[in-house]
Amino acid sequence: MGKLVCTVELDKEKGVTVKVENADDQITQTVVMDGTSITITVKGSSETSTYVQKQDSVTITCKDFTVDATGTLTLKSQKESSWTSQDTLSLESTKDMTFTSKAKLTQSATQDAKLTSNANVAVEAASKLDMKAMQTSLTASAGDNKLEGVNLKMAGTAQAELSAPMTKVAAQGKLGLESSGLAELKGSMTTVGGSLVKLG
Repeated sequence: MGKLVCTVELDKEKGVTVKVENADDQITQTVVMDGTSITITVKGSSETSTYVQKQDSVTITCKDFTVDATGTLTLKSQKESSWTSQDTLSLESTKDMTFTSKAKLTQSATQDAKLTSNANVAVEAASKLDMKAMQTSLTASAGDNKLEGVNLKMAGTAQAELSAPMTKVAAQGKLGLESSGLAELKGSMTTVGGSLVKLG
């Protein structure tokens, strides 16, 4: 790198301007303090970054922005906060990660959404839990697939099917099987038994 050209301008109306020019690398660094704001500008042959500080705001404009903390990094806002990426946004933690809202929490995607874990996944609601879709599938690749509740209801607006190599329906009290239309009970061998059996 060759010699730098450094200038300092003092003006009672425009304030103080400090400029460093690097002709070999085509980089100009400028600091302007005009009494209301401090503006730091680094201008190169293809890119320009700026830092503007006022009494109530700080604005940084650049191509790439990096914050590297070897200790704790804390971001706080007393009012609304917004984080927008016009490309891919990635959040990663090598240890536990927590998302907490003391009010309503909303997550949405205009395309596919996926939640996976190499261990257990728990979804819990203190009151009502709604799950809706045009088509749903609940599969347990190993072990039991359980649905439990004080009152358990399953209904289909067109057709309902329950099938397995072995199927058992049991009730501790009364068991009712009823159809407003045709009812069929078939098997290669059918057994009907009880201390009291009434047909018809």
